[in-house]
Amino acid sequence: MYKSIVVAAAASLFVFATAFAGDAIDDGHLLVKPAKNNTFATGEFIMGKAELFGYIGDLKDRKKITGIVLRDADRATPEQKHLLVVTAQAQKIDALVDEHDKLVPLVDPLAATPAAAK
Repeated sequence: MYKSIVVAAAASLFVFATAFAGDAIDDGHLLVKPAKNNTFATGEFIMGKAELFGYIGDLKDRKKITGIVLRDADRATPEQKHLLVVTAQAQKIDALVDEHDKLVPLVDPLAATPAAAK
């Protein structure tokens, strides 16, 4: 009996620790870095665009994040930057980039430019 209680307690602590160990949140912003093959690294996780979208939605609800901060933006592809901007717009949160320890709005490099007036 004692052994099963210890095992259950250890398993609960492990689940609790892993649920919160991977969140890279600073001042209400999820910290994201570009990874290989148009994926993203945040905390201890590497995820694609669909996983990132769901993860951000979950963190917005659970942890009340207000934005995404792209770190190492010089390593990000235009598609990765575009995805973060679109995701932030859909989730109604800010998309920011860390430039020299200042947070500035992330500009969508793939945004359509207005057609020239004729």
